[in-house]
Amino acid sequence: MAKRSVCRSSIVIISRNEGEYLGRTVQSILGALPPHSEILVVDDWSTDGSAEGLPNDGAVRVLRPPRRLGAVRARNYGAGHARGPIIVFSDAHVEVSKGWFDPLFAPLARPEVGATGPVISMLYHPEAKGYGLRFCDEALNCEWCQWEGPNPFPVPILGAGFFAMRRDVFTAIGGFDAGLILCGMEDPDLDIRLWTFGYECQVVPSVEVAHLFRGADHWFDDWHAFLHNVVRYATIHFGEERRRRLIERYSADASLPEILEEVAKSDAWKRRRQIQSARLYDDDWYFKRFDMHC
Repeated sequence: MAKRSVCRSSIVIISRNEGEYLGRTVQSILGALPPHSEILVVDDWSTDGSAEGLPNDGAVRVLRPPRRLGAVRARNYGAGHARGPIIVFSDAHVEVSKGWFDPLFAPLARPEVGATGPVISMLYHPEAKGYGLRFCDEALNCEWCQWEGPNPFPVPILGAGFFAMRRDVFTAIGGFDAGLILCGMEDPDLDIRLWTFGYECQVVPSVEVAHLFRGADHWFDDWHAFLHNVVRYATIHFGEERRRRLIERYSADASLPEILEEVAKSDAWKRRRQIQSARLYDDDWYFKRFDMHC
C-alpha cells in the first residue's frame, strides 16, 4: 500500500450558491497553495451547480454534507475532514496572493498565538483595507481596526472570511459554536474564546487577501436568526451587567421576547457555565484589553 503523504495545511472553503466566485476562489488559492496541502470545499447544498467542474487533481476535495448546515456548522464539518495540523478557514469569494502562507503560519509556531489573519481588502476596491475588527458599541456593531506597524499585532476579532489556526487549538476551544443559527457572530464567538482561554489573535500586515463584500448577507437574510446569535453570544460570554445593556439596546425589537425564550431553552446557559469555568480571563478583561467601551 502506498504511503499517504503528510499534509501541511488544510484550506476549508465554505460555499453555498457562490456562482463563478467559488471557482475563482479555488483557482486563486490553488495557484498559491502551500506545499503538501489540501483544499476542502464544503458545498452546503448549493442549487446553482457552482461546485461542479472544480479541479479534481488530488489537491481539491468537494464535501457535501447530508443536510444543510449553514456557515457555522459547515466550518466544523470541514474541519472534521481536514488532515493538516493548520486549518485555514476561507470564504468562497476571496483572492490571495502568492506567498501568503509562510508569514501567516509563522506566528502559529508560538504556543500563545491561537489564530492569525491577513489584512482584508475589498475586492475591486483594494485601497479599502481593514486590520481586524473591534466592537464599537453596546449593540455589538463592529468597525475595522487600523494599521499598527509592519509586524504581526493583536486584534480582538479576526473574522472577515480568511484566517488560520492550529488544529490542536481549534479542538481545545471546542471549534465553532454549533448553537449559532446559520451564520453571524461565529468569528467574534471563536475569538473571544481564544483570548479568554489564553491565546492571541494576530493580524499579519504583510499578507493581504481581497474579499467580496455584499450589500446583503449571502447565507441568510433572517434578522431573527442574527439577533438570536447576538443574544446567544452575550448570554455565553458576558457578565450580567454587560448582557443587560445589550438586551436593553435591542428592547424595541418585536422578536426579542421570542429570542430570549429560545436562548433560555437552548444549551446556552450550560455552555456559559462550561466556558466561564474554563477560561483564564473574563469579558471585562477582554474589552479593557482592547479599549472597547461596550
